Amino acid sequence: MARSRTDAWKSIRGRELAMTPAGNLTSNEVQMTNPCVNATITIGAENANVRTITVQLLDSEGRDLDYVEHFWLAVYSSAAMTAFATGGSTGVAIGTDGAALAVVAKKLFLCTSESDGDWDGTWTDTGTESVAIALHLPSGVTIVSDAFANT
Repeated sequence: MARSRTDAWKSIRGRELAMTPAGNLTSNEVQMTNPCVNATITIGAENANVRTITVQLLDSEGRDLDYVEHFWLAVYSSAAMTAFATGGSTGVAIGTDGAALAVVAKKLFLCTSESDGDWDGTWTDTGTESVAIALHLPSGVTIVSDAFANT
């Protein structure tokens, strides 16, 4: 990070602390807080028992991330996130952007965005289970979709 010593740098016992323009803390030019603090989740309309799930990870300024980020995706029975869903007939599958590793089949996934902060997948259910998709971001923030169900 190329910054002048007069650009928001403070010295505390030999440590140089700075705040980036997006509001992230750095120490001796090492990122201390995670820039990924928000996201949007878009659930597409049902088409032959399948819905698209589109995620865009955002920084504190509301801008799309410009690097690869990891996050947890969980499938809950409601937006209250008090219980996991059963996961539908097939559940979540990766689309064309990013990657997903099933940690608990149909319920919990470790996901990786593409370098522009986007991820997409699908939800498949031949039944009518009501679910909500939640993203647990590295910053500790959780973003949850509205509940939805196939007909």
